[in-house]
Amino acid sequence: MTEKACSALVGLDNPHSAGWLTTLQHCDAVGRLLVCADGPCDGVDQVYRNVSELLAGESLDFALVSTRNDLAPDIAAQLLEAGVPVIVEKPVARTAAEVARLNELAAAKGVHWATAFMNRYHPIAKKLHALLAEGVLGDIVSIEGRMVTSTVQQRNPEHWLFNSAQAGGGILHWLAIHTVDLIRYITGLEYQSVSAHMATLSGADIDVEDVLAASFSMDNGAIGNIHAGYVLPRRYGDIYLCFRGTEGDAIWNMWDWAGKGDRLVVQSRVEGWQEEEHRAYNLSVEEAPGYGGASGVNFVADFIAASRQGGSFITDGKDAFEAMRFVEAAYAAAAGRRQVDLF
Repeated sequence: MTEKACSALVGLDNPHSAGWLTTLQHCDAVGRLLVCADGPCDGVDQVYRNVSELLAGESLDFALVSTRNDLAPDIAAQLLEAGVPVIVEKPVARTAAEVARLNELAAAKGVHWATAFMNRYHPIAKKLHALLAEGVLGDIVSIEGRMVTSTVQQRNPEHWLFNSAQAGGGILHWLAIHTVDLIRYITGLEYQSVSAHMATLSGADIDVEDVLAASFSMDNGAIGNIHAGYVLPRRYGDIYLCFRGTEGDAIWNMWDWAGKGDRLVVQSRVEGWQEEEHRAYNLSVEEAPGYGGASGVNFVADFIAASRQGGSFITDGKDAFEAMRFVEAAYAAAAGRRQVDLF
């Protein structure tokens, strides 16, 4: 039986820290569990005040960094320098340069690291990835994504997420970066160019965008758009992905009036599909305590296994870098009222 990992959660000041703590407490791959943060924390083996004390006092197998975006890169770098495999809560950092630094350090040290692009573990995301790889939609020509959610006022305008110096950006940087990443993961395509408009219209005293619309092209010529906003006063989300190809299309309403959407609808005219108008897949994440349910628990366990065995994982530092590069390009495009080429 594989020995359980001595693991640490670094940071309790991220919106997802409490959820990650519960995930680690219920992950069978995790043994001794430490927390690095100011103040006490129940249900763990020991609390350390800073990473230096943590590294001096423990022989870590794995760490999960869940703190402010301006603090996370230096903390992750300190852990990687010590040879500790690391998951960093998305979006990891404020800039692509900060992410690139972690990639360089991880490569030099031969250590695994990844960001928490956990939506890749949703069974619908995996199904879509497989269907597109099989050619069920043909060549992708059109992509649409929405990440529209509850208002800034509902989320507390005084939170560090709405401070550009600490967060690095707004709705695209914090939440729609999941959409940016899923499009790359599901299609296997790379972003070619992007143009965008963004604004701060909530009326709250914040200095990051709360609405953004980006148009983009992919390296196969496909075009698409992402619409993002903190604008819904009475419900959590309007979150959606659609892929259209030369042979069919696929729609995933990830969140709507009814709540979470675990239903994928696909139509195609390739061989074996012509007799059906469409196929519907109802695929849900299994229940489990913590952040992201069973997806979170499995994400952590599989990362620990990959880091120990030197194997590949579903996401890595390149994905974090490419997603942040898109975000920065969209910001530059909006500021300069121009298209920004990524290649």
